[in-house]
Amino acid sequence: MPSVTKTIELSLPQEAAFELATDTSRFDEWLTLHKAWPNGAPASTATGEEFVQKLVIMGMPADVSWKVEEHEAPSRLVMRGSGPMGAQLATRIIASSSGNGTALSYEAEFSGGGIQGPMGEMVTKKAGEEIEASLDKLKSLAG
Repeated sequence: MPSVTKTIELSLPQEAAFELATDTSRFDEWLTLHKAWPNGAPASTATGEEFVQKLVIMGMPADVSWKVEEHEAPSRLVMRGSGPMGAQLATRIIASSSGNGTALSYEAEFSGGGIQGPMGEMVTKKAGEEIEASLDKLKSLAG
């Protein structure tokens, strides 16, 4: 299963870093793959919540139906989603105390549909670039 993990150090306490990274109303400020909430922004990311997010990767828009599997503030958010053509996605945001700040990891996995073989490698590479750019933006927001 193609996957990518990127980690940054934020100069915020773990609680504040996790809250910033999981606040869906702020995704448009830092998450470069995020384009819209077709049915409105989710009220929360509590375990069991479901919502639809419009993502764009490699120039292609896709609506992804997410379900929150775990929300353990201030350390872990796990979501699983279904996209077009049978694509399956999993996202994890993991925060842990690190020195005077927080180590924040963003993990993404892709499977199903056309996300296999060479296409899976291309999607993973592009997603990795986007996640890295996103985390740089998040770091700027964190100050």
